[in-house]
Amino acid sequence: MRSQFERSETVTALATAEETELFAAFVADLVARGRKQKTVESYRSDWTGLCEWWNFSQVQPFSVDVMDEDTAAAFKASLVERSMTPATINRKLVFIKRYTDFARATGRLDEKRARGVRRLEAAPAAPRRPRGLSDIELRRFLKEVEARAAVRDQAIVFTLLQTGLKVSELVGLRREQIGLGAKSGLIRLDADARGRARRVEVGQTARRKLRAWFDERGDHDGPIWDGERGPLTANAVQRLIRKYCAFANVHVSPQVLRHTFAAGFLMESHGDLVGLADALGHECLETTRLYMAAQESAPAPAVRGLRPVALSGGRG
Repeated sequence: MRSQFERSETVTALATAEETELFAAFVADLVARGRKQKTVESYRSDWTGLCEWWNFSQVQPFSVDVMDEDTAAAFKASLVERSMTPATINRKLVFIKRYTDFARATGRLDEKRARGVRRLEAAPAAPRRPRGLSDIELRRFLKEVEARAAVRDQAIVFTLLQTGLKVSELVGLRREQIGLGAKSGLIRLDADARGRARRVEVGQTARRKLRAWFDERGDHDGPIWDGERGPLTANAVQRLIRKYCAFANVHVSPQVLRHTFAAGFLMESHGDLVGLADALGHECLETTRLYMAAQESAPAPAVRGLRPVALSGGRG
């Protein structure tokens, strides 16, 4: 199949001999640094596309010494005209910047031209809609957690699900920040970098799991998530959740549980964006509004007894 850049008349080569040698050296450097074969092949495809574009537009073989800010911008514009997605465009721009940096380091491109290429801005991408678990996915995941997970791990999963905490906030929790009553529970989060503290109510199931964990570990002050080598890290929590989602054959992460919390909050509060922003600690309502769009396209799972209520210390 002929490339859309290929001209009807014969062209001697897509790239000069020196350019072909330079790209071969670039590939060798990638391999030496342990880059995956998939990455190498992706860059090879990007380089070929760049050569084809230059050959078509200038009717001469490509050489990296033609690259500068204007040339890179023209190539980016051609990708936009071909209706490529921002993600694809930006991946190709990453290749160009890395390749021209390599050319500069090897003396084939001067610093001024390479700096111009580095200034090229990425293609703007629409904000990604946050995705929580569907009803079926959530039920399947929680079934595996309750069947396989230790008391501590169950407390971690249900606390994330019923509070919307970030994993960094979860692992930093201390016993003195958590109040558990007979019919209510409250987590008091310390002030963040913006000086804002917040309070999040803990749902019924999470309260029960936390009490069971405190009974097992001992109900004393200090970090609450004990591991074999001290308090758990965010990476350790990520790994334990991946373990249980593998059993359930669903994609779950602390962030997905946070998104699931947000979807459930909107469903129970009838779209209270301000309340959700407070619960999640968002400074900008536009960030929170993405959850509303996601909720309209994929309603929250209706699992009774899991839906939390969040309280805030104020957004001002």
